[in-house]
Amino acid sequence: MALSENEQRLLEEMERSFYQSESDVVQTSTVTRGSISYRFLVIGIVVVLAGLGVLVAAVATQLPWLGVIGFGVMLAGVVLMFRRDSSPAAPEEVRRSRPQPSGGSPTAKESMNDRMQRRWDQRMGGER
Repeated sequence: MALSENEQRLLEEMERSFYQSESDVVQTSTVTRGSISYRFLVIGIVVVLAGLGVLVAAVATQLPWLGVIGFGVMLAGVVLMFRRDSSPAAPEEVRRSRPQPSGGSPTAKESMNDRMQRRWDQRMGGER
């Protein structure tokens, strides 16, 4: 079923706004978010285990203030585990990590309708 000229124009406008908003999201996420550091993850796990040991010792010795300290150490370990690396990923690294389309490399000027039509033709090519 063919689209009318108005529907085609509306679809292309929606596509442009989608790609623009997608690029804005990728740019802001690479600036504000780093990756989880494995070093902090391992150190955090060790700190949590140490806090658990202090908590068990507090229960064994029946010292409530030592239990509070153990809980605080465990909480600090969890916060440390999820600490993010302060260096943001470079935009080129993000581009390299993004999956490439499997059906060949479409050109940047190829519209969504053209890509959908090409995919449909590829699927129907084997059944004709």
